[in-house]
Amino acid sequence: MKFPITRESLQAFDYAKEQEELKEEELQKRLTLILDGLCKEFKQAMPSNSKEKKFVWRGLNSNITMMGHQDRNSAKKDYIPIFIDKVKELFIGCDIIIDPLKTYLIIDWS
Repeated sequence: MKFPITRESLQAFDYAKEQEELKEEELQKRLTLILDGLCKEFKQAMPSNSKEKKFVWRGLNSNITMMGHQDRNSAKKDYIPIFIDKVKELFIGCDIIIDPLKTYLIIDWS
């Protein structure tokens, strides 16, 4: 529920819809925190990765798995495609690669 709120909105209030909106908002907050961590690690590693033009982030499995555990109400949703879309928005034009075991992510700008 967002404030200020109108009388019409209150009359049309749908609890199930409100719960879905809250869940989506929480998901976006968690994604933002994970992406912030990825960007921080990227900035720190950039001097050593600038020659090979590649960054390997090993936090994929632990962070995305944690999201699944925190989302108790949904059936084992795969958050990786959602996460990858967000990474592509941050690293425009770069190749985003995930290993087959989904343990690490590679950002390649070669």
